Amino acid sequence: MTLEYLGLKILEALVRAHRQLTLVELRQESGRRGFPIAQASLVDGLRKLREAGLVDVLVLAGGESEEFASIRITDRGERKIRSIVRL
Repeated sequence: MTLEYLGLKILEALVRAHRQLTLVELRQESGRRGFPIAQASLVDGLRKLREAGLVDVLVLAGGESEEFASIRITDRGERKIRSIVRL
């Protein structure tokens, strides 16, 4: 599986946080590390990572579209990022 740079940065931010993050916290964390992510790109990147089984996403119910409440990296995602990026 090939990861896009955006996906790598999302996984890296989640690993460094050591906890699950909200969408806003994830955007802030990536921006603080010098890689600001636009809202649309972040949501698209998270969908791809979720489909690959690298992140778990808690989705809020009741809205017209999917809203992510919190995001956490899976064990598989953590192994993947640690094999690519030195943390």
